[in-house]
Amino acid sequence: MNKNSEIRSFKKLTLKELKEEVKIIKDQLPSDEKKVITYSKNFTLSLSNYCINQCGYCYYNYKIPKLNGEGNVILLSNDQMVTLTQEALQYKCKEALIMSGERPGSFAEVKKELEKLKYSDFIEYVKDICTYLLDFKILPHTNLGFLTYDEMKELKKFNASMGLMLESTSMNFFNKGKVHEHSLGKLPVKRIEHITNAGKLKIPFTTGLLIGIGETIEDIIKDLYLIKNIHTKYGHIQEVIIQNFVNKEGIPYQPKKPINLQEMLKITGIARIIFENEISIQIPPNLIAGFEKEFIDMGIDDFGGISPITLDYINPENQWPQIDNLYKICKDKDYFLKERLPIYDKFIIKEGFCPENIKKVIDNMNLDD
Repeated sequence: MNKNSEIRSFKKLTLKELKEEVKIIKDQLPSDEKKVITYSKNFTLSLSNYCINQCGYCYYNYKIPKLNGEGNVILLSNDQMVTLTQEALQYKCKEALIMSGERPGSFAEVKKELEKLKYSDFIEYVKDICTYLLDFKILPHTNLGFLTYDEMKELKKFNASMGLMLESTSMNFFNKGKVHEHSLGKLPVKRIEHITNAGKLKIPFTTGLLIGIGETIEDIIKDLYLIKNIHTKYGHIQEVIIQNFVNKEGIPYQPKKPINLQEMLKITGIARIIFENEISIQIPPNLIAGFEKEFIDMGIDDFGGISPITLDYINPENQWPQIDNLYKICKDKDYFLKERLPIYDKFIIKEGFCPENIKKVIDNMNLDD
């Protein structure tokens, strides 16, 4: 069967048929794995929202006025980092999501702040933060947008895992008036290069698609196969996020027909069939509130990072769920909600994927907390 016929076959499947296919795939797992949904208790260090891209759907970018009155972050201060880290320790967070806009160090304002702190560039600053976190037995997971091979190689030494959303490879998004018109950093060739380099460097990796920004179902299925093919070659992708775009005030992109959760359920089922049981599928639970059980039936096995102290900076109006509530939802479906680290267990023991200093931190962590 060629790709076009596979796409046609997927498009014809009903939600009921997808659910049945997903169950067959999940039943192939060992009994102690097929009924587990994971999450990571984390917090976010948003280092800078200065970004070279101006995506039409982005609320995080420094050029978008924030409705809650919060100012932009040129560079996260040391005091802010220390305060957040100490609070995270009280809540027994084991992961720090380190995020920023893409190439913030290219802005004069950011360079000035880095110089004040005696850093040669933004990557040196990030490495210092990672080292600080590791001293407190908190595992960094870094997502800074597109990075070079050498930058990723350097950051691997200080990270349990890393990530970059593929989002979409549709070149139509770069046309006039489309969401990536002013976002050359989102060129598919760059995103694919980054994800591929992560594989070459044996970095446990998270990627994913942003759904509802103008793509077609054909685009989505092709992108899912692209991710699968890269993983088949390098074996480094831990999870794929299927993230639905949520409309927000103050951003340029206002879809005429927002993505609905029925469409998201279909895409999730297709992703499980394509990935089988090789790659975890994550749905941000704050974006599908009330439909968690339906997505469990469609094969998700991870709820991603859930923070007790920091916002979802991409979707700040969508609050993180209470972990106790997610536990109950899973229990009602005869599933068990289990905390995980930002690096999946199989990558801790997989040769070359977990640096010795990261292993040492994991060995000294109290994983029962």
